[in-house]
Amino acid sequence: MPESVRAGESRGSARVAIVGGGVGALEMVLALRDLLATEADMTLVSPDQEFVYQPLTVVEPFDPSQGRRWQLSDLTQDLGVEFDQDVVTSVAADDKNVRLGSGVTLGYDVLVLSPGARRVDWLPGALTFRGPAGVAGMRELLDRLETGEVGELVFVAPPGTVWNLPLYELALLTASHIGERRITGVHLTLVTPEPEPLDAFGPAAATAIRNLLGNLGIALRAGRQAERYEGGVLTLGGGEQMPADQVVALPRLQGPVIEGLPTDADGFIATDDFGAVVGLPDVYAVGDATTFAIKQGGIATQQADAAAEAIAARAGADVTPRPFRPILRGLLLTGGAAHYLRADLSGASGDSSTASAEMLWWPPSKIAGHWLAPYLAAHADELKPPEGVAVDTDLTALKWRAMIGRERDGRTALVRVD
Repeated sequence: MPESVRAGESRGSARVAIVGGGVGALEMVLALRDLLATEADMTLVSPDQEFVYQPLTVVEPFDPSQGRRWQLSDLTQDLGVEFDQDVVTSVAADDKNVRLGSGVTLGYDVLVLSPGARRVDWLPGALTFRGPAGVAGMRELLDRLETGEVGELVFVAPPGTVWNLPLYELALLTASHIGERRITGVHLTLVTPEPEPLDAFGPAAATAIRNLLGNLGIALRAGRQAERYEGGVLTLGGGEQMPADQVVALPRLQGPVIEGLPTDADGFIATDDFGAVVGLPDVYAVGDATTFAIKQGGIATQQADAAAEAIAARAGADVTPRPFRPILRGLLLTGGAAHYLRADLSGASGDSSTASAEMLWWPPSKIAGHWLAPYLAAHADELKPPEGVAVDTDLTALKWRAMIGRERDGRTALVRVD
């Protein structure tokens, strides 16, 4: 690997090392590919072979056909990016290089960190749903529901920094599954430390979700923290106990373990409004690895867009960087009609809480990334939204054509659709 370029030296293009193979990393590649006036020499480093569309893993136990996966090598080849399947173990910001698990040192001019968060079990005895690794266990649980082995099923949100929408989807999809198969004798409960269900979205969303849960017979215990699960009993804060033949929990999230990074007590990386890592020059971080409290794919893409504009402007591109101003968008899958949830978290719009069965953004994707959503739509085997998302077919055809755009230099060129 070439040594790092020092200030004042010229190599004709900036070397950008992007750590991670998820949503924030791919949004960054797509944004820089469009914004930079000159070609950047980009390298994507990830230990994963596949890019898994994480938000749809909640549906896979109920319908395996809904899963979406792409080979990272295929995506990076299409985008003209070098792919290095490896893990970053340390960052030497003074020397502008990162150390990989293979022992190789990779130099950079700009480093973008998007390694995601670590998913940690926290409630012994519970079935922890951690995306793809939790699909098989959830399928087995559905079989146990049908045989009558499980009567009291409790879905539990973890403490700390999390993204709880998948837990609500698992509960709603399970209720729909039970209803469709006319399974009797099963009681569902959702326990969350949130004062209101999905309170990040605000009061309108909380009311809509309470109604959804109630209509499907799911009991809600908001503002309660699970502390222990053993012997078929779930103990909540204050000593309250409730029967539970099975508990399904989301994992706790902790920051990545990469030597040389300034982090908070939980391992998350502090950044400014443009994604720059505090205290490290030419290093940016986006997505779940950062200290921003909400860990969600759409938020990661917005962080990536802000950082990409800052990086492009520093490289001389004709762009005025805009700071990260989060808008939270969530597409809640229920087993029936999907619900769109939206809230402006920047505080600029007052009470912006919105819940609707009508589309609030396009494409109607789980990850509403400005660049990534249309790109993945153009590369999907079937150009269709997730099950339960209703769209007008004529409008759909027109929108897909607008997004797919035209071919340029052998790679897909996209038309920006807001």
